[in-house]
Amino acid sequence: GNTVETLLYVNIRGYKVERLKPIYAAKKLGYKITLLADKDPGLDKGLIDDLIIVDTYDIEASVQASIEYAKNHSVAGVLTWADKDVELVARIGEELGLRTINRESAKKARNKYLMRDALSQIEGLCPKYRHVLSFSDLQQAVKEVGIPGIFKPVGGAGSKGIFKIDENTNVEETYRLMLETTSPEEDKTFSYYPNEYIYEEYLEGPEVSIDGVVQDHIVYMTGVADNLVSEDYSLDYMEIFPSEKDDETIKEIKRSTKTAVKELGFNDCSFHLEGRVTKEGFKTVRSCCSSCWRIYCFSCD
Repeated sequence: GNTVETLLYVNIRGYKVERLKPIYAAKKLGYKITLLADKDPGLDKGLIDDLIIVDTYDIEASVQASIEYAKNHSVAGVLTWADKDVELVARIGEELGLRTINRESAKKARNKYLMRDALSQIEGLCPKYRHVLSFSDLQQAVKEVGIPGIFKPVGGAGSKGIFKIDENTNVEETYRLMLETTSPEEDKTFSYYPNEYIYEEYLEGPEVSIDGVVQDHIVYMTGVADNLVSEDYSLDYMEIFPSEKDDETIKEIKRSTKTAVKELGFNDCSFHLEGRVTKEGFKTVRSCCSSCWRIYCFSCD
Protein backbone atom coordinates (compact mmCIF):
# COMPACT_ATOMS: atom_id res chain seq x y z
CA GLY A 1 0.00 0.00 0.00
CA ASN A 2 0.97 3.56 0.69
CA THR A 3 4.40 4.47 2.00
CA VAL A 4 4.36 5.39 5.69
CA GLU A 5 5.48 8.98 6.19
CA THR A 6 8.44 9.62 8.43
CA LEU A 7 9.12 12.32 11.01
CA LEU A 8 12.80 13.08 11.37
CA TYR A 9 13.72 14.09 14.91
CA VAL A 10 17.05 15.86 15.47
CA ASN A 11 18.05 14.79 18.99
CA ILE A 12 15.57 14.63 21.88
CA ARG A 13 14.96 16.46 25.13
CA GLY A 14 17.08 15.45 28.10
CA TYR A 15 14.13 15.08 30.48
CA LYS A 16 12.29 11.76 30.19
CA VAL A 17 8.90 13.29 30.95
CA GLU A 18 9.34 15.68 28.00
CA ARG A 19 11.09 13.56 25.41
CA LEU A 20 8.68 10.64 25.12
CA LYS A 21 5.28 12.34 24.89
CA PRO A 22 5.89 13.85 21.39
CA ILE A 23 7.02 10.45 20.12
CA TYR A 24 3.94 8.72 21.54
CA ALA A 25 1.71 11.35 19.93
CA ALA A 26 3.41 10.98 16.54
CA LYS A 27 3.11 7.20 16.74
CA LYS A 28 -0.62 7.47 17.40
CA LEU A 29 -0.94 9.61 14.29
CA GLY A 30 0.63 6.81 12.28
CA TYR A 31 4.05 8.30 11.59
CA LYS A 32 7.30 6.41 11.38
CA ILE A 33 9.91 7.92 13.73
CA THR A 34 13.53 8.41 12.72
CA LEU A 35 16.05 9.92 15.13
CA LEU A 36 19.18 11.77 14.00
CA ALA A 37 21.39 11.92 17.08
CA ASP A 38 24.94 11.97 18.42
CA LYS A 39 24.39 8.67 20.21
CA ASP A 40 21.74 6.06 20.93
CA PRO A 41 19.50 7.51 23.69
CA GLY A 42 18.47 4.03 24.81
CA LEU A 43 14.72 4.48 24.43
CA ASP A 44 12.27 1.60 24.70
CA LYS A 45 12.25 -0.67 21.68
CA GLY A 46 9.60 0.23 19.16
CA LEU A 47 9.62 3.99 19.80
CA ILE A 48 12.34 4.72 17.25
CA ASP A 49 12.03 3.01 13.88
CA ASP A 50 15.36 4.18 12.43
CA LEU A 51 18.39 5.64 14.19
CA ILE A 52 21.00 7.75 12.37
CA ILE A 53 24.14 8.33 14.43
CA VAL A 54 26.07 11.44 13.39
CA ASP A 55 27.86 14.33 15.08
CA THR A 56 25.01 16.87 15.07
CA TYR A 57 27.48 19.66 15.83
CA ASP A 58 28.81 18.97 12.33
CA ILE A 59 26.14 20.73 10.28
CA GLU A 60 27.34 19.55 6.87
CA ALA A 61 27.67 15.91 7.91
CA SER A 62 24.22 15.98 9.52
CA VAL A 63 22.60 17.55 6.47
CA GLN A 64 24.24 15.02 4.18
CA ALA A 65 23.11 12.12 6.37
CA SER A 66 19.55 13.46 6.18
CA ILE A 67 19.71 13.78 2.40
CA GLU A 68 20.97 10.21 2.04
CA TYR A 69 18.24 8.88 4.31
CA ALA A 70 15.51 10.80 2.46
CA LYS A 71 16.49 9.15 -0.83
CA ASN A 72 14.82 5.93 0.31
CA HIS A 73 12.23 7.19 2.82
CA SER A 74 9.26 9.54 2.70
CA VAL A 75 10.27 12.27 5.15
CA ALA A 76 7.22 14.46 5.87
CA GLY A 77 8.67 16.69 8.58
CA VAL A 78 11.77 17.54 10.57
CA LEU A 79 11.80 18.84 14.13
CA THR A 80 13.97 19.40 17.17
CA TRP A 81 13.44 20.11 20.86
CA ALA A 82 16.89 21.57 21.57
CA ASP A 83 17.98 25.19 21.07
CA LYS A 84 21.29 24.22 19.53
CA ASP A 85 19.71 22.32 16.63
CA VAL A 86 17.37 25.05 15.38
CA GLU A 87 19.70 26.15 12.57
CA LEU A 88 20.44 22.54 11.62
CA VAL A 89 16.72 21.80 11.27
CA ALA A 90 16.32 24.86 9.04
CA ARG A 91 19.14 23.58 6.82
CA ILE A 92 17.69 20.07 6.63
CA GLY A 93 14.23 21.42 5.90
CA GLU A 94 15.60 23.56 3.09
CA GLU A 95 17.57 20.69 1.55
CA LEU A 96 14.63 18.26 1.74
CA GLY A 97 12.07 20.79 0.52
CA LEU A 98 10.07 20.73 3.75
CA ARG A 99 8.09 23.57 5.28
CA THR A 100 10.30 24.72 8.13
CA ILE A 101 11.54 27.98 9.57
CA ASN A 102 13.89 29.62 7.06
CA ARG A 103 17.64 29.81 7.68
CA GLU A 104 17.75 33.57 8.23
CA SER A 105 15.01 33.49 10.87
CA ALA A 106 16.57 30.44 12.51
CA LYS A 107 19.81 32.38 12.90
CA LYS A 108 17.91 35.25 14.53
CA ALA A 109 16.25 32.76 16.85
CA ARG A 110 19.61 31.44 18.01
CA ASN A 111 21.79 34.56 18.00
CA LYS A 112 20.52 36.94 20.68
CA TYR A 113 22.30 39.94 19.20
CA LEU A 114 20.77 39.44 15.75
CA MET A 115 17.41 38.93 17.41
CA ARG A 116 17.80 42.17 19.36
CA ASP A 117 18.79 44.04 16.19
CA ALA A 118 15.65 42.82 14.45
CA LEU A 119 13.31 43.53 17.36
CA SER A 120 14.86 46.93 18.05
CA GLN A 121 12.89 48.13 15.02
CA ILE A 122 9.77 47.80 17.19
CA GLU A 123 9.58 50.71 19.62
CA GLY A 124 9.56 49.73 23.29
CA LEU A 125 9.95 45.97 22.83
CA CYS A 126 13.66 45.63 23.64
CA PRO A 127 15.89 46.74 26.50
CA LYS A 128 19.03 48.73 25.72
CA TYR A 129 21.80 46.42 24.50
CA ARG A 130 25.32 46.33 23.03
CA HIS A 131 27.32 43.72 21.10
CA VAL A 132 30.41 42.47 22.98
CA LEU A 133 33.36 40.86 21.20
CA SER A 134 36.15 41.93 23.57
CA PHE A 135 36.78 43.19 27.09
CA SER A 136 36.99 46.76 25.84
CA ASP A 137 33.57 46.25 24.20
CA LEU A 138 32.17 45.15 27.56
CA GLN A 139 33.63 48.16 29.34
CA GLN A 140 32.07 50.49 26.77
CA ALA A 141 28.76 48.62 26.91
CA VAL A 142 28.55 48.99 30.68
CA LYS A 143 29.12 52.74 30.32
CA GLU A 144 26.50 53.16 27.59
CA VAL A 145 23.79 50.77 28.82
CA GLY A 146 24.43 51.33 32.52
CA ILE A 147 24.06 49.12 35.58
CA PRO A 148 22.58 46.84 36.63
CA GLY A 149 22.89 44.91 33.41
CA ILE A 150 23.06 41.36 32.09
CA PHE A 151 26.11 39.93 30.32
CA LYS A 152 25.50 36.72 28.37
CA PRO A 153 26.56 34.66 25.34
CA VAL A 154 24.57 35.27 22.15
CA GLY A 155 24.19 31.55 21.44
CA GLY A 156 23.74 30.07 24.89
CA ALA A 157 20.95 27.90 26.27
CA GLY A 158 19.68 26.76 29.63
CA SER A 159 20.69 30.02 31.35
CA LYS A 160 24.35 29.00 31.28
CA GLY A 161 26.82 31.88 31.27
CA ILE A 162 24.40 34.55 32.52
CA PHE A 163 26.07 37.21 34.67
CA LYS A 164 24.47 40.18 36.36
CA ILE A 165 26.72 43.23 36.56
CA ASP A 166 26.13 45.90 39.21
CA GLU A 167 28.14 48.50 41.14
CA ASN A 168 29.92 45.78 43.16
CA THR A 169 30.97 43.68 40.16
CA ASN A 170 34.59 43.28 39.08
CA VAL A 171 33.95 43.61 35.35
CA GLU A 172 37.35 42.29 34.29
CA GLU A 173 37.00 39.19 36.48
CA THR A 174 33.46 38.64 35.15
CA TYR A 175 34.70 38.76 31.57
CA ARG A 176 37.44 36.24 32.35
CA LEU A 177 34.92 33.94 34.01
CA MET A 178 32.61 34.28 31.01
CA LEU A 179 35.37 33.15 28.63
CA GLU A 180 35.99 30.10 30.82
CA THR A 181 32.30 29.26 31.23
CA THR A 182 31.53 29.50 27.52
CA SER A 183 34.63 27.82 26.15
CA PRO A 184 33.70 25.55 23.20
CA GLU A 185 36.28 23.07 24.51
CA GLU A 186 34.27 22.75 27.72
CA ASP A 187 30.80 22.94 26.19
CA LYS A 188 30.24 22.40 22.45
CA THR A 189 26.99 24.38 22.59
CA PHE A 190 29.14 27.51 22.43
CA SER A 191 30.98 26.39 19.29
CA TYR A 192 28.33 28.04 17.08
CA TYR A 193 29.06 31.62 18.20
CA PRO A 194 32.35 31.43 20.12
CA ASN A 195 33.42 34.46 22.16
CA GLU A 196 30.40 36.47 21.04
CA TYR A 197 28.32 38.13 23.76
CA ILE A 198 25.71 40.77 24.46
CA TYR A 199 25.24 43.20 27.35
CA GLU A 200 21.67 44.26 28.10
CA GLU A 201 19.77 46.53 30.42
CA TYR A 202 18.38 44.69 33.46
CA LEU A 203 14.61 44.96 33.72
CA GLU A 204 12.35 44.60 36.73
CA GLY A 205 8.99 42.88 36.56
CA PRO A 206 7.24 39.48 36.65
CA GLU A 207 8.17 36.92 34.01
CA VAL A 208 5.74 35.30 31.62
CA SER A 209 6.05 32.77 28.81
CA ILE A 210 4.06 32.46 25.60
CA ASP A 211 3.77 29.40 23.39
CA GLY A 212 2.42 29.25 19.90
CA VAL A 213 2.62 28.06 16.32
CA VAL A 214 3.08 29.96 13.06
CA GLN A 215 1.65 28.42 9.90
CA ASP A 216 1.11 30.16 6.58
CA HIS A 217 2.25 33.37 8.32
CA ILE A 218 -0.65 33.21 10.76
CA VAL A 219 0.34 33.31 14.45
CA TYR A 220 -1.61 31.04 16.78
CA MET A 221 -0.92 31.39 20.51
CA THR A 222 -1.79 28.50 22.82
CA GLY A 223 -1.59 30.60 25.98
CA VAL A 224 0.34 32.74 28.44
CA ALA A 225 1.86 31.38 31.66
CA ASP A 226 3.32 33.07 34.74
CA ASN A 227 6.90 31.95 35.39
CA LEU A 228 8.34 31.81 38.89
CA VAL A 229 12.11 32.25 38.69
CA SER A 230 14.88 31.96 41.28
CA GLU A 231 16.59 35.24 42.11
CA ASP A 232 20.17 33.95 42.23
CA TYR A 233 20.37 31.74 39.14
CA SER A 234 17.32 32.73 37.07
CA LEU A 235 16.04 29.16 36.95
CA ASP A 236 12.36 28.47 36.34
CA TYR A 237 10.96 26.46 39.23
CA MET A 238 7.21 26.79 38.64
CA GLU A 239 4.71 27.84 35.99
CA ILE A 240 1.12 28.96 36.55
CA PHE A 241 -1.11 28.30 33.56
CA PRO A 242 -3.14 30.11 32.51
CA SER A 243 -1.55 33.37 33.60
CA GLU A 244 -3.18 35.27 36.45
CA LYS A 245 -2.39 38.64 34.81
CA ASP A 246 -5.33 40.93 34.09
CA ASP A 247 -7.04 40.85 30.70
CA GLU A 248 -5.47 44.07 29.42
CA THR A 249 -1.95 42.86 30.26
CA ILE A 250 -2.60 39.53 28.53
CA LYS A 251 -3.80 41.38 25.44
CA GLU A 252 -0.63 43.50 25.41
CA ILE A 253 1.59 40.44 25.80
CA LYS A 254 -0.14 38.65 22.93
CA ARG A 255 -0.10 41.75 20.71
CA SER A 256 3.63 42.29 21.29
CA THR A 257 4.39 38.59 20.76
CA LYS A 258 2.56 38.55 17.44
CA THR A 259 4.42 41.66 16.30
CA ALA A 260 7.79 40.19 17.32
CA VAL A 261 7.13 36.84 15.63
CA LYS A 262 6.28 38.56 12.37
CA GLU A 263 9.29 40.92 12.59
CA LEU A 264 11.62 37.93 13.01
CA GLY A 265 10.09 36.21 10.00
CA PHE A 266 9.06 33.04 11.80
CA ASN A 267 6.85 30.72 9.78
CA ASP A 268 6.04 27.01 9.71
CA CYS A 269 7.36 26.46 13.22
CA SER A 270 6.30 26.63 16.84
CA PHE A 271 7.81 29.07 19.33
CA HIS A 272 8.29 29.71 23.04
CA LEU A 273 8.93 33.26 24.21
CA GLU A 274 9.82 34.35 27.72
CA GLY A 275 9.54 38.01 28.62
CA ARG A 276 8.95 40.47 31.42
CA VAL A 277 6.06 42.74 32.22
CA THR A 278 7.72 46.00 33.23
CA LYS A 279 6.36 49.41 34.24
CA GLU A 280 6.95 50.46 30.62
CA GLY A 281 5.11 47.44 29.23
CA PHE A 282 5.98 43.95 27.99
CA LYS A 283 9.57 43.37 26.84
CA THR A 284 11.12 40.30 25.27
CA VAL A 285 13.57 39.33 28.01
CA ARG A 286 13.77 36.69 30.70
CA SER A 287 14.25 37.54 34.34
CA CYS A 288 17.96 37.13 33.69
CA CYS A 289 17.46 39.09 30.48
CA SER A 290 18.10 35.99 28.42
CA SER A 291 15.82 36.20 25.40
CA CYS A 292 14.40 32.78 24.84
CA TRP A 293 12.88 32.07 21.45
CA ARG A 294 12.90 28.31 21.54
CA ILE A 295 11.97 27.24 18.04
CA TYR A 296 10.87 23.62 17.87
CA CYS A 297 10.65 23.68 14.08
CA PHE A 298 7.89 21.13 13.81
CA SER A 299 6.52 21.06 10.28
CA CYS A 300 4.61 18.54 8.27
CA ASP A 301 3.03 18.71 4.84
